[in-house]
Amino acid sequence: MKRLILERGGGKSLLLSTTDEDAKKKRTGNNGGGGESTVVAAENNDVTWEMYNLHSVIHYLNSLYTGKEFVDRILGSIVTTLEEEYEGTNEEVPYKDIMASLCDHGTAHAATAAEHILHRFESRLMLQQQEQEQHDNRSANTNYDYYHSNPPTVETYNNILTCWKKSGQTSYPSNAIPEYMHHPNPCSNLLMQMLQLYDNNNNGDTMDVGDVNGDTDGGGGGGNDELGTNHIMRIRPDFITFNTTISSLAREQIDQSWRGSEYHRTIGKQCYLHLMKMLEFYNEGDKMCAPDLITFSTVLNTLGRGKSRGDETRAREVLDIMLNLSGVVLNDNKDEVASAAVEGSSYEFDVVPRNKHFNVVLALMANTPHANGEMLKHAKRYVDIMEKLGKREKEGNYNPSQDLPQTHNQSEVQEELMSENPLLDEEEFAFDHHHHHSMTTEGEKEQILISHTISAPDIITYNTLLKIAARVGRPEMAEDILEGMIEKSSKGESEVKPDNVSFNTVLLAWSKSRSVEGKLRTQQILHRMQEMADSGDSNVRPDRTSMTTVINAIIASAKRNRSAHIQAEKIVERMEANKDSALQPDVVTYTSLIKCWTESGRSRAAGRAEEIINLLHQRYDEGHDECKPDTLVYNVAMNALAKSDAHDSAERAEALLNRMQDHYYAGDADLTPTTQSFSTVIQAWARSKDPNGAMKAEKLLQNMHDLEESGVGKVSPNTIAYSTCILAWRNSGGRDAGKHVDALLNKMEQYEAKGIHTLKPNAISYTNAMEAWISSRQPKSLERVEAILERMIERSKEGDYNSAPTSTTFNVVMKAIQHSSHPMKHEKAEQLLNHMKEMHGNGDKRVMPTIITYNTFFSACSRTKGNTETRVKAFSLVLNALIELLDHKHLRADLYTWPAVWNACQELLEFKKDLAWINRIFELTIKSGFVNEYLFNNLRRYLPPQYLQKKLKTTKDVQQLTVLDLPPEWTCNVKLARGHRENRSNKHTRSKVKK
Repeated sequence: MKRLILERGGGKSLLLSTTDEDAKKKRTGNNGGGGESTVVAAENNDVTWEMYNLHSVIHYLNSLYTGKEFVDRILGSIVTTLEEEYEGTNEEVPYKDIMASLCDHGTAHAATAAEHILHRFESRLMLQQQEQEQHDNRSANTNYDYYHSNPPTVETYNNILTCWKKSGQTSYPSNAIPEYMHHPNPCSNLLMQMLQLYDNNNNGDTMDVGDVNGDTDGGGGGGNDELGTNHIMRIRPDFITFNTTISSLAREQIDQSWRGSEYHRTIGKQCYLHLMKMLEFYNEGDKMCAPDLITFSTVLNTLGRGKSRGDETRAREVLDIMLNLSGVVLNDNKDEVASAAVEGSSYEFDVVPRNKHFNVVLALMANTPHANGEMLKHAKRYVDIMEKLGKREKEGNYNPSQDLPQTHNQSEVQEELMSENPLLDEEEFAFDHHHHHSMTTEGEKEQILISHTISAPDIITYNTLLKIAARVGRPEMAEDILEGMIEKSSKGESEVKPDNVSFNTVLLAWSKSRSVEGKLRTQQILHRMQEMADSGDSNVRPDRTSMTTVINAIIASAKRNRSAHIQAEKIVERMEANKDSALQPDVVTYTSLIKCWTESGRSRAAGRAEEIINLLHQRYDEGHDECKPDTLVYNVAMNALAKSDAHDSAERAEALLNRMQDHYYAGDADLTPTTQSFSTVIQAWARSKDPNGAMKAEKLLQNMHDLEESGVGKVSPNTIAYSTCILAWRNSGGRDAGKHVDALLNKMEQYEAKGIHTLKPNAISYTNAMEAWISSRQPKSLERVEAILERMIERSKEGDYNSAPTSTTFNVVMKAIQHSSHPMKHEKAEQLLNHMKEMHGNGDKRVMPTIITYNTFFSACSRTKGNTETRVKAFSLVLNALIELLDHKHLRADLYTWPAVWNACQELLEFKKDLAWINRIFELTIKSGFVNEYLFNNLRRYLPPQYLQKKLKTTKDVQQLTVLDLPPEWTCNVKLARGHRENRSNKHTRSKVKK
């Protein structure tokens, strides 16, 4: 490297031999290197940076090497050489000049090398300070002499950030990452390192904002300033630092290679955090950190693209800050202002939110998973503000660009807007499938610039607001918004003229209402769209989305509307006959048609689903590309078969799955089988009455594992698939069902232990396993059920909330006691009921005893065997539990309670000996008003005829009486059949006539 420096025209006397002979050789140019060199006297000690001519050397190395090799050459051959040569002299290594020379090249490896040098420079400065403090033991107020007169400043950092920006790269070269690593993006990483150094060296000294513009790269950093203030202020970030970093992150997010990754989704949050730090510095009085319009715009766009959890809240906060800094309040009371806003109404820049800023935030609100009425209220408020700002703009009373600059460098605004900056991605945030297209002509670019200088709402704004109203279930409000759009457009506001997206969104809102009104309103709106289209407004002509949405509205009422499937079929028939390709049905339409058949519960639903699958393949083969079958329509069809009562429905569902896999293996990626595909067929086998259904379900589960291991499709077994397979064994009733479900549970827990939490068993898995043991009728079934319950309780205590037992779980255990061969069932049942009460009393709301708990408790006690004393004890428990139930504030006896209680009377009591108890139960029964036909028949079989005659005050043969002959108060809580009600009414009428 020394020879290379000489060859490139540089040199330093100390690098040469100090002997006279060597000096003579140098003067004559005989240096053995074959190149010219600057002749310098050995005794000359006046050394300057220019003598090295390292800029030429760095340029030469930049042309030869890249990546880590270049970084190593710079650090090892140049920086280390200079550090060694300057060791023990009064000269300073020109770190900043080397970095400046590197940054001139604008490459990623040059920026990386400069960053490494900067870190070495800062580390040596800190080491020097620590050594001075330890050696001199000086106080915090003592002045220190830096060993270097020109330390790094904010401009040094900004120079490296600018180099990264010029390089167009957003990641470090391989194996050349600096020692610190806060963030994958180099600019963000450098800024975070800068902030860490700034914060770590903040001794609480009062900041003098004027010092920010004090020492620069052109002058000395000084050894006469106070340590704390000097060291803090020289690296305090400014607007260039923050804006360059935020811009780098935004460009990285646009890079298609990052899309879909978790890191890509966090970029918006990182930009937001940088913006909040800018505002923090600005609030402290640093005007050089004031965010400008470009800062706010870029941060909002990165949040809009990421759509990560919390981005909607962050974007709203950013928008609120812009409104507050601009003097715009969010409500009439002026209470609701941004939490991070700056005090005072004056701000350096025009940051009034434009149309695009509002639309980005509204789009995030429309897509948030937890949309609610409060969110709709906020969205409506934003649109109201847009309307007010737009009105002021039209009246000419408010033009912010005339009064304030939009950025620190006003000329940057148009350049940024017209470049391929995140600012122009309007379509990213447009409503789904909107008709706006990419603008490229000069005239269209002019329109974009205008859209970025106005705040009035446009069609995208209102369509997004419609979507929010639809998502929160407010179809009335959605229709009101649509009417407002129609009214405004009729008065000349063409930018808000509704299109078919607007109407389709209102149709969607009504289709989700699941009401008769919703069905009627969708049909009326569809009719209105057609009328407007016939009158010349082609933008609102109904399309296949409109028709499919109407079908979805019919689906919502299919369970109550017996002709729902017929109505849906007629709509599809009209679509198929239409010559307009935009109105012909597509795969989404046919998917909705299958759903309508399934929801209607018709026996033909499964067969019709298979017919539609065949029809889709046929239409696609005929050239209807919009009818290409996909995974979703197959999954919906298999679900129709899974819910069918046909004896061969499971076999047909599996045939569809196999057909789907055949297409996938033939290269059709649109028919990739998924976890849901297999889980649906497993469910079909679980519901079937096939004796081999459970074995076939478990075979499918194993197929899922095999496909996952081979990397085929999107099939990964999960908790639902395993729980459904356990359900299949439960429904099989086989004697070996318990053994199989135990094996499946063990397998799930083994996967969980390996860290595969998608296969972790939950309460449903364990409860289904209990049911399987009960249905197996094995002698040890109760023992295994109780062991599973203890396992669930143990897991819940360890923090596994999803495995915690529920009321349903305890009811199944009670059922196991009922069907067991345990001789003292009443004691087991009492212990379990008390356990539930204790857990509920301790705050576990999941295990509150239900009416099913008590009914099963009565049935379990009634099956107690033993002597008279044991049976009496069992019945006393029944009576106590019955009184407890009748006095319960939240539970009420039902139609199953009293038959269970009377069954206990029949099994545990002797009529004559225990007549007092029987009378007590009888009085409680008739008082409840739950005597129906079934219970009355049981009473006639158990109680003597004379007893019932006396209670009914009649001499008629009780065996000839029906429930209609009973006093009304006995049956007041029973829903009698329509014929029975009419007969009772006629009897009462005849009775009155006779009187």
